[in-house]
Amino acid sequence: MKNYILLLLTFISFSGFSQVSFGARHVGKPSDLKPKALEKFKASTTIFVLSDVIDADEYAKILEETWTVTPYKIVPQSEYDLQEYYNKNYSIAELVGFKRSKTTKMGSVVHSLHTYINIGLYDAETIDEKLSKVKAKKEKKREEKINEIFRNNKKPIAKIYLFPTSDFVNTALSEEKEVIVEKMYTENVFFNYSTGFLKNYFQQTNELIDKGETYWMYEKDYDAKKIASLTTAKLYVPTYITQRTNAFTAEISDGEDKEVEKLFSKYDYDYEFISTEDLDKAIEENKEFYYLRYARANAERFVQVVNSKTGEVIFREYITGLGYNLKAKNLGYLSDVIAKSAKKLAK
Repeated sequence: MKNYILLLLTFISFSGFSQVSFGARHVGKPSDLKPKALEKFKASTTIFVLSDVIDADEYAKILEETWTVTPYKIVPQSEYDLQEYYNKNYSIAELVGFKRSKTTKMGSVVHSLHTYINIGLYDAETIDEKLSKVKAKKEKKREEKINEIFRNNKKPIAKIYLFPTSDFVNTALSEEKEVIVEKMYTENVFFNYSTGFLKNYFQQTNELIDKGETYWMYEKDYDAKKIASLTTAKLYVPTYITQRTNAFTAEISDGEDKEVEKLFSKYDYDYEFISTEDLDKAIEENKEFYYLRYARANAERFVQVVNSKTGEVIFREYITGLGYNLKAKNLGYLSDVIAKSAKKLAK
């Protein structure tokens, strides 16, 4: 199994837009990151090639506050040339987007869109060897071969998955890879790509890499002492979480009042909705509170409670089965965990 520091810090992949798709439940755990790969990464300079929707000055501020594991440099996508960096002492943090189509045994076609920030190292020796053997004469075919070589020979250290909007999903599924990536870099196409989210993501990524720990996203666990604090502390809920996804069309729309009320009907503690803009501002100002983070991949769903100041995940639930949306019973489970943790600590 590949040695990833797997971060479910966001949405992972969209699959099955024309029909309900059922993802297989993941079992087992990944092996730890190999020491040599980690040492090589820590000895590199990380090139951050990020979306234009956030100003370079804001990226600089975020990284200055969160990134200590390697020296780094921010390079605009318009100025980035992979040829300059892959075979030198650099690691790369870049946006990745691609789609896949799979025909089921029943003959139906299931589409998937995968979008994430990929942090890792290119295997320069293997890439150079394979590039020397490319014999395709047609320019398009040659470009495809070269792109495939680079894509298959980057060793991931961490992946931060991104939750695309329905408009982007519908566009991306009918476009070529180059168009998908271009929109990722130039348009606001993700629910969770903003200054506050990125700050917390990079905090956790930096800490995991620094400690050499593997973070396996297919887990259900919690910190009893910290989650128990939600008996009195308010849980902040980003408003995008209340939006509902149509399983057949992938359209995402605001939940009606009665749907939102039902969603939180089994959560017994204080909560408050917060916009992405207000969440970003609070995180940037180092205010400390807990907020809910929700993500989905196929029919797999992920619920997390995150510390806004540190980026620490104090609760996570991995959910499989029918459905594309968060359900009342999921928040009911969180409520039960809070109650049980508080009761246990009171003994």
